Amino acid sequence: MNLTGWLPEDTLRGPDGKVRPIAWLLLATVLFMAASHIAQLWLLILPSGQFKALHLGLALIVVFLTRAQLENGWARRILGVALAVLSLLCCAYVIWMFDALVNERMFGPSAGDMVVGSALLVVTLIATASTWGWTIPVLAVLTLLYASFGNVFESHLLYHSGVSFDRLISYTSIPFFQGLLGSMTGQSASLIFIFMIFAGLLKSTGGIDFILTVAGRLGGRTAGGPAKVAVIGSGLMGMISGSTVANVASTGTITIPLMKQNGFKPEQAGAIEAVASNGGQFMPPIMGLTAFLIAGMTGISYPTIMFAALMPALIYYGNLLVAVHFLAVAQGLRGISGDGKAAAALRVGAEVKQYLHLIAGLVLLVYLLSVAIPPAHSGMIASAFIVVAEFGKQLYIHRNAPMEGVRATCRRVISGLYDGVGNGAQIAVVIGAIGIIVDMLTVTGFAQKLSNIMLSVAGDGPWMLLLLAAISCLVFGLGMPTPAAYSIVAVLAAPALVDYGIDVLAAHMYVFFYANMSAVTPPVALAALVGAKIAGADYMRTAIKATCLGLPGFILPVMFIISPELLMLEGSVAQRGLTFVAVLAMFVALNAAISGTTFERGMPIVMRSAMLICAALLAWPSPVIRIAGLALLAIAFVVEHRRSGAHTASPIPATK
Repeated sequence: MNLTGWLPEDTLRGPDGKVRPIAWLLLATVLFMAASHIAQLWLLILPSGQFKALHLGLALIVVFLTRAQLENGWARRILGVALAVLSLLCCAYVIWMFDALVNERMFGPSAGDMVVGSALLVVTLIATASTWGWTIPVLAVLTLLYASFGNVFESHLLYHSGVSFDRLISYTSIPFFQGLLGSMTGQSASLIFIFMIFAGLLKSTGGIDFILTVAGRLGGRTAGGPAKVAVIGSGLMGMISGSTVANVASTGTITIPLMKQNGFKPEQAGAIEAVASNGGQFMPPIMGLTAFLIAGMTGISYPTIMFAALMPALIYYGNLLVAVHFLAVAQGLRGISGDGKAAAALRVGAEVKQYLHLIAGLVLLVYLLSVAIPPAHSGMIASAFIVVAEFGKQLYIHRNAPMEGVRATCRRVISGLYDGVGNGAQIAVVIGAIGIIVDMLTVTGFAQKLSNIMLSVAGDGPWMLLLLAAISCLVFGLGMPTPAAYSIVAVLAAPALVDYGIDVLAAHMYVFFYANMSAVTPPVALAALVGAKIAGADYMRTAIKATCLGLPGFILPVMFIISPELLMLEGSVAQRGLTFVAVLAMFVALNAAISGTTFERGMPIVMRSAMLICAALLAWPSPVIRIAGLALLAIAFVVEHRRSGAHTASPIPATK
């Protein structure tokens, strides 16, 4: 059968341009993984433990076959296939022996369990290292060593009686179904994976093109237009991706060159894209997949978490747009001109009409979640809607040749499944490795002892505790993807905040934000590293600039404690609205004071001081004081407008 035109050939070809047998095996695995998960989540065919084993096993196979397909050397391809086969055998063993594992060996493993558990541990760490680097596997090995030899430590914080090898393997996978096969893998299998498929389908049906088109329409022609395209585009991209590095890599390859062409320095362009992409982790409805982990760890419903993140995410991006605008004004940069390739992003019209079904898909997803439809079912329904809508669109476009419309739909859907299943598999293996770390920290008692020490050091006031928690989040989050960073700090730092009396959701959002900001905080700053590489900029200068631009990410978590209305935990609609406006205005005032720019550069020191006073008033958790701060800020901007004698709609000519 000639499949030309039905399949996305670019996904099947290896580095040499050839379609290898591995590609067909990978295609079959991808389609089976997607179909099996959809069937399980609708029909509940398998018990939870078996489904988690199936999920992790298929994820490992996809990761290893993908690596094998991309390798040029035959030895590495054989190694990848061999690891995939070993993963399949481990998965099959757990599924086949499931009844005996849960009914007969709940107190300890057999010799066969030990072998399979050890093999599953090794292949998962190898898969994690091949896709995410060595940081998480090394940390997992260190926690396993700590669990085994905790009795050699004399420190009260580190000492524990030690875990025997058979119990250690039991805690990592079978027969206790923890660690690799614990609750976090359950979240990956039942929630995260479906949303990765949804994101993949959105991308393959034109999501990135649509996002950049909308971003260009909204902000491209104003001062520093390309930078605003990056901010808006990355914010919208975050709704369907939720991966900082993926956001930088996808939108940054377009926006960073445009920013440099517009006059931004390379380190500024890289930093703007890194901070904008990092905010995708906060942006509902997907929130970098971490919303599902927060729901699993706290027991709070997913819609509650999604709506709690809405105002902080809008404030984060609102501040970044203001900061970029002030930066562009200070440097005399104009927007995208009306001609040339750079202006192509501004021509919407028919293109926007082509992608309206993507907006409908996102709106449908949010609606289903808001009316308490289970998240997994919401994701599947929204994914099905995208497929059907794309099919209808392609049939209309190719109405004179309907079969070409069918082929085009198949290509896009399979491409989306490749992307979604591939990313979901990578997330699954790293979450399995994180599950080991989290469970070892819990089993050894380290997490609880650290929480008690933080409480004792903090004393009677919350501020020292908040500072310690923030520092621990930034440290433990270095070099980790957002789900990994959150999972660790949720075990180490969040319990201390909850024990002190802080609301559970506020505590977990606090540690989530700080852990996520480690992506733009030196010395690691993965998002800044990728942005600097694309921009051809110095890494450290890019990271420092990103830290400055990401100011809300460091201040907003404290505002969650001061003003719980930001998370919609307290207050009336009017109180929440006032808090939102006041906090956003606070960041506008801070940006004006720090940059010395509003309508033009060169703000007098008196006005900069007034802006700082406004920011302090707006931060104070009193409606009366905040209203006074808003009034004072409005007066300050009127004075500045009269002083400058310029209008924001009149861009300053670009400097050479």
